[in-house]
Amino acid sequence: MSHPYENQIRDELCNSLSLIEPGLHLVGTEYRVPNAHGTRGHIDILARDAHGSWVVIEIKRADGPARQALHEVTKYTELLRGERGIRQDRIRAIIISTTWRELLTPVSNVARDWSHDLRGYKLILDSNGRPVQAQRVAFLPAPVAPRVTSHHFIYFYNSPGDRDQGWQEIVDRAAEVGGHNLLGADFRRVDRIDLVRAPFGLYFAIGGVDPDGLPDWIKESCEDLEDPEIENPLEYEVLCHVTGNVFAADFDNARPGVLRGLHDDPCWQIEGYRAAGAFAKRDLLDERDLLRDLNGEDEGSGEVLYSGSARTTDRGRWPVFLQEGMRSLSGNHAWERLVQEWLTNVASQPAESDVHLHVYNPCDLIGSLLHGWPEDLKRRVPMLSAMAVTQGGPHRSLDGQLYWDGVKVPDIAERVRMVYREPLDWGIANSTGGGWETDLQLVEELRLYYVLVERIGENPVKPSKNDKIAVWMLRDGLPVRVPAPFSRLHECGWQGIYPFASFVDEHHDQLASLVAEFRDALAFQHL
Repeated sequence: MSHPYENQIRDELCNSLSLIEPGLHLVGTEYRVPNAHGTRGHIDILARDAHGSWVVIEIKRADGPARQALHEVTKYTELLRGERGIRQDRIRAIIISTTWRELLTPVSNVARDWSHDLRGYKLILDSNGRPVQAQRVAFLPAPVAPRVTSHHFIYFYNSPGDRDQGWQEIVDRAAEVGGHNLLGADFRRVDRIDLVRAPFGLYFAIGGVDPDGLPDWIKESCEDLEDPEIENPLEYEVLCHVTGNVFAADFDNARPGVLRGLHDDPCWQIEGYRAAGAFAKRDLLDERDLLRDLNGEDEGSGEVLYSGSARTTDRGRWPVFLQEGMRSLSGNHAWERLVQEWLTNVASQPAESDVHLHVYNPCDLIGSLLHGWPEDLKRRVPMLSAMAVTQGGPHRSLDGQLYWDGVKVPDIAERVRMVYREPLDWGIANSTGGGWETDLQLVEELRLYYVLVERIGENPVKPSKNDKIAVWMLRDGLPVRVPAPFSRLHECGWQGIYPFASFVDEHHDQLASLVAEFRDALAFQHL
């Protein structure tokens, strides 16, 4: 049998549109839509459905021409809107082809994200080339990238060989309970080795688990969990199975963000990464990507640290970027509200911007003091930076810190005791996950505030005297933008706006005494 031409299929089909969908009726074939911008072409079949919507039908008879189908339907739906004044919600599209080998993947992708309803049909022809049946095509589901969950763990070994064997044991035990997706990192102690029991570390995280592939006893175990607030209970059970059956010279608990600390600690060195299951397919990712994955930085789940970027006009990336940024700021109500307001303001501008956001949000002032006092304090306290680079300018940048209102605090120890009656209370608050709430109380008692300072100018990384400067702060719980010279701050009772370093200089002796008290009470080792 010779293959019929597309116009032959079209002419046969327009007389039997009910093969495609009941209620379809013909408006025209080879329907020409004029366009002032020069685009030309004809819609194979223009129809209306039972609900009065317009249906653009494109017909292809082979793989080669089928690749043109997406271009055709997207062009014609746009022309119908612009040249015929038809509302977007009143236009649909259907692609009909005798073969879907080349067409299925790209059409599936467009159908998921396009604003118009898009469907596909495989046309069955009889021996004379006449359409006798149209089968609705099931589009492919969206590909899901493997995801690192919050369940992490660390084993320590005496040699690289032991560590290699340990990784295989972890992979095998996890697979027994459906945990096929694992991401890990090798690291070793390079300084002060005498302080650790075993110098070769293996950090790993459990990836997302397919519930359909789990043994029934795992599902039942998850249902019997006493703590209903455990995040990712299936993956938690996988981790419990691994840690209950794999042993090493030493071990430690971990969570998103811990590996970043090891990466930045000069006593440890990251040696490489390991992957199993779906993670093993991602050979395009470099070590920086893998480190960010294990720290949860791309999803904002790294507890205290996030770095991300997006273009304001990227409809796919921008909403996810906003979610990630806000997730990383949870527990810090002021910065969460202020950054959200600033990003919304940036995105509302006519010109698109490339936005970069970096967050360090520990929400633990006492912890920052204990770990950082005195030399390393600058690196331990909260900080936030953001930049919006706009083609043609101007550019905008944010600097977020704890700022002091200039009013001296003569009784820091007493104010700390109003929040933590004794040092042990601080440890309990942090171990139970409620430290961020008490930290907000402490910051307020010390007359410190989470503030953002904005600069608008020609160079986002190099300040100039011509830059416009403003302060973003909460007033009565609402975000406000106060431009320089900041006279309105006096209305809030501020004597000025000073960075945290100025607060430390002004209260140095009090803070030194407080740190010594806490370190002594908690037997805190500051290495």
